[in-house]
Amino acid sequence: MSTTRPLSTAISAELREQLDTFAERRGLKKKFVVEEALRMFMAAHDELPHVARTPVRLVLDDEAFDALQARLEAPPARPTQALLELMREG
Repeated sequence: MSTTRPLSTAISAELREQLDTFAERRGLKKKFVVEEALRMFMAAHDELPHVARTPVRLVLDDEAFDALQARLEAPPARPTQALLELMREG
């Protein structure tokens, strides 16, 4: 028989609101959603190689965000040499 133990953690107000809304809309208990999310997160980390893991969220300062946005809005006309080499290796 499985026993349960309380887990206390602080999360952002935005994430808490998303959890509340998600669970309510689907008729799920928040406890169930959190347990399933943790199971999936840990299973993914066990299955994926370290190099394939990407952060769930990426925090950029204003300067880095502006630089990224500029590159996305004006991509190079041709692939870079590094990209061409990478594609040949794969």
